[in-house]
Amino acid sequence: MPKITQIRDELADIVLERNELIDGLFLGMLTGQHVLFIGPPGTAKSMLVNEFGNRLTGGRYFSYLMTKFTKPDEIIGSVSLKGLEKDEYKRVLTGKIADAHFVFLDEIFNSNSSCANTILTILNERQYHNGPEIVKVPLIMMVGATNEIPVEASEELQAFYDRFLFRYEVEYIKDVGNLRRLFGHASPVGPRTCYTLKELSRWQAEVQRVEVPEDIVNKVINIVIKLRKAGVNISDRRFKESRRVLQAHAYLRGRKRVGVEDLNALRDIFWIQPADKKVFEEILYTVKLTVEVQAAELLKEAQQIRAKFESLDDRARKQAMGGEMNARLVEIEDRLRELKDLSDIPSSVLTDAAKRVEEIHAAIIKDCLGLEAKMI
Repeated sequence: MPKITQIRDELADIVLERNELIDGLFLGMLTGQHVLFIGPPGTAKSMLVNEFGNRLTGGRYFSYLMTKFTKPDEIIGSVSLKGLEKDEYKRVLTGKIADAHFVFLDEIFNSNSSCANTILTILNERQYHNGPEIVKVPLIMMVGATNEIPVEASEELQAFYDRFLFRYEVEYIKDVGNLRRLFGHASPVGPRTCYTLKELSRWQAEVQRVEVPEDIVNKVINIVIKLRKAGVNISDRRFKESRRVLQAHAYLRGRKRVGVEDLNALRDIFWIQPADKKVFEEILYTVKLTVEVQAAELLKEAQQIRAKFESLDDRARKQAMGGEMNARLVEIEDRLRELKDLSDIPSSVLTDAAKRVEEIHAAIIKDCLGLEAKMI
């Protein structure tokens, strides 16, 4: 961990206001997942990735600027003449993508169909079909950079986009103090802290041992359910990978147990379009509240509904308002049952709140309709 902290500090001194992206690169390495940076030119995306990639000693780093005219030979390797002599169509992979542990493709969505399909196979399977051979690719992480998200793109590019678990939007520097620093900023001169493949392997193993409490699991499930209801279609694959993301996020902060504060890391994997991030923030706010706090708030709302109902001065008005109040009380009861289902051991506060809300609901139905409500 001290070495990770040192590298993070050094990178933060080189590229200002990019701490989130620096952590994103470490999260990608620790989880073995791919990272996408989205932002305009001149935001130090390439500088940061190249600086990070060159710190992996003993590992191979490949970087390339993609265009629509990029040929597979440029990123995969040229055709092997010796292979052709044997009537085998093979490529020389040395020094290219299929030979690298860490890959950076700038303007990745400029990739043509031929390149996109080849790279996608490597991303998905960590393999490359080289003539009659299936070559195991040592790739740990690929970082892609783009000026904008592809809106109307080919199926290959949409598949590309989906394979980047981590997605970060990059903006120009905003802080006045940092702008002043940038104006007279010179690249730091001094020793560069590096890390080895062996160290990375050890860190990855330690990440897997970070504890994920059951209440955190329940909160993640709750977030995903709510996002899907809001129209943000989080895939089962992203949901499954979120566990390792939480572990890695806690590990980066020196903890051996995932806490509620680590749920913030899910913002960078649980979105498809930028607008989805606001939806996530709103959902996260409610989910981060403890079950007891949520139950107390729901009970308070039910009591306010009862007080408003009792303040109505005649039965006609009560009947007119009763339908709307009844519908909201049903929603409150459903939410309390949902909290109970998501709780490993339902607390007495939750149980008591559910019972009292049911009593309030039953009393309003009886008074409004003259019926005895069946208690659930």
